[in-house]
Amino acid sequence: MLENQDMSAPIKLAEGYNPFSDEDVVPQVQPQVEVAPTANEQQNVDNTANTSPDAIVSENQQQTDYSTFNPDSFIKERFGFDTVDEAETEFLRLIEEREQAPEFDFSDDVSRTLFDAIREGKTDDVYQILNEQKRIDKLTNSELTTEIAAEIVKTNIQNKFKDLSADEVDLLFYDQFFVPLKPEQGYDETDEDYSEKLRTWQAQADYTEKRLMIEAKVLRPEIAKLRSEINLPDIYNEAGREAQYQEEFEYLQQARSIYERTLDSEFQSFNGFNVSVKDDDVEIPISFNVAEDERFALKQELEDFDGEAYLEDRWFNEEGKPNVRQIMADKYVLENLPRILQKVANEAASQRLLAHLKKSGNVSINQTPTPQGTAPSLNPNAAIQEQLANWAFSS
Repeated sequence: MLENQDMSAPIKLAEGYNPFSDEDVVPQVQPQVEVAPTANEQQNVDNTANTSPDAIVSENQQQTDYSTFNPDSFIKERFGFDTVDEAETEFLRLIEEREQAPEFDFSDDVSRTLFDAIREGKTDDVYQILNEQKRIDKLTNSELTTEIAAEIVKTNIQNKFKDLSADEVDLLFYDQFFVPLKPEQGYDETDEDYSEKLRTWQAQADYTEKRLMIEAKVLRPEIAKLRSEINLPDIYNEAGREAQYQEEFEYLQQARSIYERTLDSEFQSFNGFNVSVKDDDVEIPISFNVAEDERFALKQELEDFDGEAYLEDRWFNEEGKPNVRQIMADKYVLENLPRILQKVANEAASQRLLAHLKKSGNVSINQTPTPQGTAPSLNPNAAIQEQLANWAFSS
């Protein structure tokens, strides 16, 4: 055997050599010439060496699946829609309906109240109410028997006399419909005597039972009304809010009564507006009087006066835009009316005096009134005007 021969290398037989022939022909082994792989082939070999055959198959399959994936087919197979757009439209519609869906609708207010009571943890109150409703339904809808009749009568007694205990109710019931126990035959009692006594007891028992059944039939409609009178848990504090509303209503009624009485008794005291101008020791009164008919008309308007509506019409236009100038003027007048009247009166008297002095003395004097709170103007006639004002209105 040749040394260093690669046994794994393929052996190429000589051309025309027949291994089954008897001829002595030595096969010529031609060594295979190895060709160095290119760079790309070397990279592929290296990558293949580090990758398992299963991974190669999976990768090839994945590439094939992605290349042939049809979203419409997937949507149709998975969700039953023909196209992706149709599925998206339906999903958006369901989301919108869920967001706009109203709250759970209760059949009546009682059901809503009981649900809210359970949510607030008032389970004992709810159980008591439901148990009482079920008991009344049984008394009013079941077949009338002696047991049902007795319960109807006891319920009626309890409803009329709510302070009675259960034992006291039973006492009143048995006082009306008491039936003695069935008598037993004595040792020395004959059969005839016992039969007579038994007939007497039976007649009494039948009579009492008939009275009980009649009483129950009469009371059944009244018992049925009790179902609607069962008080639900006051989880909304209806009693407290009703008391608050009643208190506020009484307060408003009282305030209204006081307003009407005061308006009737004191509207005559409003005569108008008064102001006075002082000149040394002389005080000159100036008045603005309101006529009698105007005062009565104003009083009638104030009887049903709505201040909020009045100010809304006065301060806002039809589009709701506020008249800021009017608002500021009204507020300032309400808070500063005496100062305004006094200022106007003093200014009028001052200007009248200045005009008189100008006319009689042929003196040129600034006649522009000084705004309230403004510093005196620095002009040539300011000193003369100040001297005349001090002379005219010194107190």
